[in-house]
Amino acid sequence: MKRLLLAIIAVGFALSASAKIELPHILGSHMVLQQNAMVNLWGKATPNSKVNITVSWAPLRRVQTTADKDGNWSAKVDTPAATFEPQTVKISDGETLTLTDILIGDVWITSGQSNMEMVVKGFGRQPVENALDYILAGGKEANRIRMFTVKRDRSFEEKTDCEGEWSRASSESVANMSATSYFFALNVVNAIDIPIGIVTANWGGTRIESWMPQAALEDILTPEQIAQKQKSHSIKPTELYCAMIAPIRDFTAKGFLWYQGCSNLGNNDHYDTMMARMVQQWRKDWGDSKNEMPFYYVMIAPHIYDNSMDIAYPLFVENQVKALEKIPNSGMAATTDIGDEFCIHPAKKFEVGQRLAALALAKTYGQLGFEADAPQMAAYSIKDGKAVITMSHCSGGLTPKHEEIIGFEIAGADKVFHKAQATLSATSEVTVWSDEVKQPVAVRYSFRNFAPGNLKNMFGIPVIPFRTDDWNDVK
Repeated sequence: MKRLLLAIIAVGFALSASAKIELPHILGSHMVLQQNAMVNLWGKATPNSKVNITVSWAPLRRVQTTADKDGNWSAKVDTPAATFEPQTVKISDGETLTLTDILIGDVWITSGQSNMEMVVKGFGRQPVENALDYILAGGKEANRIRMFTVKRDRSFEEKTDCEGEWSRASSESVANMSATSYFFALNVVNAIDIPIGIVTANWGGTRIESWMPQAALEDILTPEQIAQKQKSHSIKPTELYCAMIAPIRDFTAKGFLWYQGCSNLGNNDHYDTMMARMVQQWRKDWGDSKNEMPFYYVMIAPHIYDNSMDIAYPLFVENQVKALEKIPNSGMAATTDIGDEFCIHPAKKFEVGQRLAALALAKTYGQLGFEADAPQMAAYSIKDGKAVITMSHCSGGLTPKHEEIIGFEIAGADKVFHKAQATLSATSEVTVWSDEVKQPVAVRYSFRNFAPGNLKNMFGIPVIPFRTDDWNDVK
C-alpha cells in the first residue's frame, strides 16, 4: 500500500512538472519585443494541452493555441507601437508563467567575429575608446536599451535553443555588451527615442561560411570548394549557424547588423556572393520574403595583416562593395579612417556603431539632414598630367579643405605607384597628381593594407578605398 501511495505521489509530481510552461532562453523577462508586428512566441507545455497567452497591452484579448503530442506550441501576438512602459506576458497551460519588464520597440540582430564581439570594456590590453564614460552612464539606458548575448556554441545539427539572457543596460551590463551593437543602439535611441533590443551572436576569428547552413553553401560553391573550407578553419562551415542562429531565428526583429570578414581575407574571390546568399537565408529564416529587413554591415578596417604595404585588404573591400549591389536594402559603414596598424581590434568602436546607426536612421527610419553612405569613386578622367576623380555621396562637399589630403597614389604605364598630391577642385571632385608621373594612367586611394586616408564627406564619413586600374600583379 505504501509503495502504491508513493507511486501515485510520484506520478502527481511528474504531471505537475510537465504542466509547467518552458520557453527558449531568447523569450524572457526584460526582453524587447518588435513593435507593430505579429511577434512569435513558442515553447513547450503539457502535451496536447491548451496554451493561453495574455498580454498587458491588450488585457481583454487572449491568444490560445494547442500544444502538440510532444508538448511543442507556437503562437503569434500582435504588438502595439513602441512604448517605454514595462509590459507583462502571461502564458498558461494550467500553470501560469509570467514574463515581466518587457519593452516594445525595435529589435536588431547583430552578428560577426571579434570586432562585433568586442565588449565595451575592451579585450585584454585592447581598449575601447572612452569606455569608462559609457559604462558609468549605462544605468541611464536601462529602460531604453536591452541586449541578449548568445553564448558561444557549435553544432552540425540545428538547435532549437541557446544559452543567454536579456540584460538591462547598467554600468555592469554595458561593460560586457558588444560595443558596436551598444553604440548603434545608443545612437538610434537618442535620435528616435524608442526602446532598442539587440540580439547578438558572435565568435571571434570565424569565417562567413560558419554562419551559413549547408544548403546555402551548396547553392553557390562547388563540392570541392566546400571540402576545402572544411579543412581551412577549426570552426567548420554551418557550425555556428546551427548552434547560434537557428535558435533565435523565430524571434521577430527589425533588421540585421554584420561585422565580419578578416578571417576570409586572402580567400575572398566569392565573399560577396557568400554574403548575399547568407542574407537571403537569414531573411527567409525570419519570414522576410520582400527584403524588408535591412542588412547593414561594416567594412573591415585597415591593418597590417601580413604586410602593411600589401593590397589584400583593399581587394577584400572591393568584394564588400560588390555585395552592396547583390544585397537589396543594404548599406556599408566605412572604416577607412579608424584602423590600427598593429591591433586587429580598433579602439574607435563608437564611430562604427554611429555609422551603422546613421545608415539605419537614414534608410530605415527616414531621418533627414545628413548623408550616411560612404563616398565612393563615381568617375575619373585624366587631363594635362593630372587625374580628376568625381565622388558620390558628398553633395555638401569633401574635407579636409585646409590641410594636406593623404592616401592617394598615382602611376603611369610602368605600373609603378608614387605618393600623390591632391586638392579639392570642386564640390565632389578631387584633382590628383605627382611630379614624378608625367603621364598618369591609374590612381589609387588608401589601396594598401594600412594606408589610411583622410578624405571624408561633410559628415565625417570616410571615402572607401578605390582604384581606377585592375592591376593585381603590382604593389
